[in-house]
Amino acid sequence: MRGGAIPLLVWAALLALLMAGNWVWTGDTIQVGTFAFAVLLVIGFALALVVRDRGAVRPGPPPRQARLEALPGVSLAPVGIALALAAILFGLAFGHFAIYFGGGLLAASLGRLALELRAAGRARRRYEDEHP
Repeated sequence: MRGGAIPLLVWAALLALLMAGNWVWTGDTIQVGTFAFAVLLVIGFALALVVRDRGAVRPGPPPRQARLEALPGVSLAPVGIALALAAILFGLAFGHFAIYFGGGLLAASLGRLALELRAAGRARRRYEDEHP
């Protein structure tokens, strides 16, 4: 991903600036600690992108790839996973029934994601066999 870490680093700088202002005006340890954690978390994600691909800090369009990637048009699995995690967290605070519902939804969504990834791989291999 070319240039993908740049917006994260700008966001971290903005958060650091806001943290400094908050530190000056309130001096509250909890608020400053929360801001510091957010800054470190965003910088960590940016560094993970840079470690994965050095092009993450280079601006400009991405280079052309020779490898074909199959992408689904619509996928409900990530939405299901997000709803399942939200239900599980809701259940931790308000009732165990939501934990069971979220666990079932998470299992079903992960299964759906596995099926979609397998189908995408088959479609990519079929296309590569037909178009050498």
